[in-house]
Order: sequence, then C-alpha cells, then structure tokens
Amino acid sequence: MGAVQWQELTAAAFEAAVQSAQGVCILPLGVLEYHGNHLPMGTDMYRAHRMACDVADREAAVVFPVLPFGSNWEARPYPGAVATDNNLLFALLEQVCDEIGRNGLKKIVIISGHGGNKWLLPQFVMQLVDKGKDYLPFYCNARGADPDAVGGYMDIELFNRTFESQDYGHACEWETSEMLHIRPDLVRMEDADVDLPPQDRLAHLPNTYTPMDWFSRQPELGRGTPGLATAAKGQTFWDQQVTSLAELVRAIKQDAVAHQLYDEFNRQIYRR
Repeated sequence: MGAVQWQELTAAAFEAAVQSAQGVCILPLGVLEYHGNHLPMGTDMYRAHRMACDVADREAAVVFPVLPFGSNWEARPYPGAVATDNNLLFALLEQVCDEIGRNGLKKIVIISGHGGNKWLLPQFVMQLVDKGKDYLPFYCNARGADPDAVGGYMDIELFNRTFESQDYGHACEWETSEMLHIRPDLVRMEDADVDLPPQDRLAHLPNTYTPMDWFSRQPELGRGTPGLATAAKGQTFWDQQVTSLAELVRAIKQDAVAHQLYDEFNRQIYRR
C-alpha cells in the first residue's frame, strides 16, 4: 500500500506529508472482540485501518495508527473482548485529536470498523462544539439512522446485490467476505458457523432499548451466515466504500465553510 502512515514517517517526511495531505488526517477506530470462531479479535481494526489506507491511496491524507478501543460492552461475556469506559474513550479521543491538530492536521476524518461506535462517535464530535478547537473532526457515517442497516457512505443496493444473506451485523457474510478480501490468512472458514439468525427475546417490549439489546437478539454475539462469504463479494463491496470515502475526503479537503461556522458558533457562545 502506498498510503502515508503516521508511524512510518521520519520528521522531515512528516512535514512534507502534512502539506501534501492539505492538513487532512484519517483516524481509524476498531475494537478487540470476539468475531466467531473463524475471524480474529482484531477484525474491526484490520478493516478500519486497511480502509483508511486504501482511501488515502486515492486521496492524499495522513493515516493515524488504528485505535483498538471502542464502545463494545456487549462483547464482554465472550473471550478476548477489551471494553473501555466511555468517559475514558471521550477523553482519549479528544487527546488524540488534540495531538493530531497540534501537528498541523486540522481536518480529522474519523472512520470506524466497528458498528458499535455508531452512538459514541457522533456524540464525541458534538461535544467538541463549544471547546474552541483549531481543528475539526468529521465523522463519516457508515450506517445511517437504522442501527442495524447498511447506509451512509455504503451503497445499499450494491450490498443487496452482492450478499445472499439478509441477516448481517457481526462476523457475518459481509464482514467475513471483507476479511477474505483484505486478510485471508487470518480467516478460518472451516470454523465458520452455518447460520446465526437473529432472535427477538424482548419482542414483548417494543420501541424500547435496554442494556441487553444486542444479547437479546444475538446471544452468540455473531449474526448472519458467514459460510456464504467469498473474497470476490468482499472486494466488490469494499471497492465501493473506498470510492465513496475518497470522495468524502476530497470534499472535506476542499471545504472552507465548516470551520467558519464552528468559529461563528463559538463566538456566539462566549459573546466574543
């Protein structure tokens, strides 16, 4: 991969990379958690980092090392999970972004390989609104409003054409196919579950959300039919995401309005 990765740069190369990237950094997030018996604990990390690098190959940006921490409390009953307190996550993300910004990268594009960050990351971005930072974070939303739906920068129609199973969400045909595309050496298809359909053990409590939401529907944590996965399916859907995200990074790079609005908002807050 030809992407510019932060940890691989010398001091002189770093300064040049900041200029070449026009001050844009991609911050990938994953987690460490159980992904069935066929995928590694770091599946979300591998996917997020490789996605960031592939996007940076298309649209110049500095790629920060992938963070292995996210919102994944529902994974704690299973082997290998590392769950992190949300207050610590907020503080860590802000510190990381502060340091990225201090190094001259004022537009920070956050992408997540872990679906459980769908609540955490928008809230993190929002809570920076009144802190007067000299940088801006941009969270690239993958899933849209429905917490279980493909959406955002992902092409739903392509997803439906590419994958056979309608059940997905964790260690599924989709996620397994992407890992077969980017890290086939880490996938053990012989150990993949045949089928893990979602359950509905809290159907008697409609329109509610409880701490046991995921466990009530996926007691084995996984969901879907990973046995249907192929590397070709993974590459098809992967390539679309890379293209879409590269276009987003290009738009963010060219944008001059977001930071003006941020400054205006903060001036009004503090009556400056």
